[in-house]
Amino acid sequence: MLRSTYIRKVKQQLFGRREALRRSLAGDIRSLRSVPDSGVGDEVDATIAAEQKELGGQLAGIESRELTKIEHALERIRTGRYGKCDTCGRSIKMARLQAVPHATECIDCARAGERRRADGDNSGDLPRELNSFAPEEAA
Repeated sequence: MLRSTYIRKVKQQLFGRREALRRSLAGDIRSLRSVPDSGVGDEVDATIAAEQKELGGQLAGIESRELTKIEHALERIRTGRYGKCDTCGRSIKMARLQAVPHATECIDCARAGERRRADGDNSGDLPRELNSFAPEEAA
């Protein structure tokens, strides 16, 4: 499949997923607002209601983060940066984009960033331009 054809296809998929997430988040918010904080019932009812509210909040957080990633991917498509690695500038392989349509790094740069984070180096969280301003380690 041609890259331009794939980008058109993924754009439509991202639009569809974005709308589904928006509907789901709206339902999550309505549901969270309708769960009573207290009132009638015993301690078990209160515990169940609190757990439902907590799980609903966590689900909404996950959906919200995914929605943000989708919005960024759509912006990258609009600006012509979709499929380009933010770290090294090379093209992200189609297989990676098919697996993770909102990927912003090629697999090599993503793995290197994960290794840095696992080793406790947070400079991988900074944009490439700002890495030179990261504090030096003491000798």
